[in-house]
Amino acid sequence: MARSHKIFSPKSFWLRFSIPAVLGTGAIGAAFVYPGIASGSTPTLAAATPSAVLAMALAPSAKVYSGSVNETGNLGLPTSLLSSLGSQGSLGVSGLLAQALGGSVSANFWTDHAGNARVQVPTSDGEIDLYASPSALWEWNSASNTATSLSLGTSATTSTGSTSATSGLTPAQIADAIISKLPAGATMSLAVGQYVAGQPAYTLVLNANDPKSLIGNVSVAVDANSGNVLGVWVYPVGSSSAAFSSLYSSVSFVAPSSSVFAFSPPSGATVKTLSLPSFTLPSFTSSTMTSNAGGAYSHSSFGSGFSTVEVIKSPTGSFSFTSNPTFASILASGTSVTTAMGSGTVISMSLGTVFIGNDGVLAFGAVPSSVLIGDLG
Repeated sequence: MARSHKIFSPKSFWLRFSIPAVLGTGAIGAAFVYPGIASGSTPTLAAATPSAVLAMALAPSAKVYSGSVNETGNLGLPTSLLSSLGSQGSLGVSGLLAQALGGSVSANFWTDHAGNARVQVPTSDGEIDLYASPSALWEWNSASNTATSLSLGTSATTSTGSTSATSGLTPAQIADAIISKLPAGATMSLAVGQYVAGQPAYTLVLNANDPKSLIGNVSVAVDANSGNVLGVWVYPVGSSSAAFSSLYSSVSFVAPSSSVFAFSPPSGATVKTLSLPSFTLPSFTSSTMTSNAGGAYSHSSFGSGFSTVEVIKSPTGSFSFTSNPTFASILASGTSVTTAMGSGTVISMSLGTVFIGNDGVLAFGAVPSSVLIGDLG
């Protein structure tokens, strides 16, 4: 099984696990679709079947090279954690995008599909950019005039920069994560078409039919011309209001100029180097994940489809969720429990449950707390 290194730090954890990997198996909360982006007018579309539209989404005929994406959500996260995520200067691009779990975030991205990518998140006082290539990672904060070289250490590489940098950002990546976790009993249908980012799109509705999951259905806007996923809306069981949305406000199928990806610290900027720990994460298909700090992150899972519960345990002494400020800030709002995997705190949210163990165990799933605790034993 091929393995690729992914950046792992407590500050970027919510982005990398809660959005791309967990949308099909983790916690999403009540939210609202951005007005004015999905147009109220209805396009005239060629007749199609749900399975044909799904096939288009899985194999688009054109590549998206850049776009502006709006994400919104409300996990029901504790105020203390949302305040922590709001510390823009310390969290950078990952932290800003993670704010979409409890609010709204807009971001621009560019990729050449050859390992180069750039993500730009506008802020109230400037912008924060992540420049990624197969050999380097830079983060630029215009407000603080600071350029940070992000190093993954000698045992890791940036791998495919364009994939890692935009992880969890584009509607297609989120839709792929969801589709890969569709329950065996899921059904598909087509709703009224719509315009997204000016493009005519089919509306594919995926009904979960998973009695153990809090996810009811997912709507996916699929470009009628190119087959690209232009928007994703996640609905909780029994709700007609979208619980999470990610959709384009603009999109381009033209490769950007190489100058878009070029970056060097400007004169007078503060230049820093930050070494980030990393581990190999082979798409949750392996039982272990190797830490470059030594030891292995063990992984196990329970259930299937949208009711899957993922469990990750850090190497002994390498990382404690409860000692990290970002995670510790949410514990006060949870419930203390004891399971076969140790004691910890369960955080129940509007569309999922998280268990934070006292000894480095983390479990999460788009399930009620009773299902998650039952899986942990």
